[in-house]
Amino acid sequence: MGKPIDVGISTQVGPRTIEASRLKMSLYLAGSLVFFALAVWMVRDPSTGWKGWLALGFVTLCIASFTWMLLRPQVLELDAKGFTLRGGFVRSPKTVLWRDVESLFVYKLPRGGKMIGYNLVPAARKQTALGRIARGFGADGALPKGWPGSPEKMVEDLNAYRLWALGGR
Repeated sequence: MGKPIDVGISTQVGPRTIEASRLKMSLYLAGSLVFFALAVWMVRDPSTGWKGWLALGFVTLCIASFTWMLLRPQVLELDAKGFTLRGGFVRSPKTVLWRDVESLFVYKLPRGGKMIGYNLVPAARKQTALGRIARGFGADGALPKGWPGSPEKMVEDLNAYRLWALGGR
């Protein structure tokens, strides 16, 4: 009998659950609160006009979003069939099958920052307008930000798990 494979996520091979980092969401919320104070200051200054109210509205939405993400964090469930994203703003869980994933990679956003992107095998791609637009940006799909660790480490772990799930034991 062989020794267990270290899939990077942990030495446990089998179903796994990864929860979004509450620390990262807390930091995003704290930053939003700082900007909220600045927006309130802008509203109190009559020379800013409608721009202050626009800033206040936007930052208020950010605060509500990050608070929601703290109360209902996103969860990525991995199993032998694929990965499922639930929680956060996901109304109905979305499952992507490992056999449909061509590659997982770190996706560099146009204005900096990184996300986890994935491309699907051609047979699994849906020929929709939204799908074509997404592919134009370089990925068929992406996982939201906020997972524990770096995107590079997460991609390494997901690719190792995918290899295990597809029989590369």
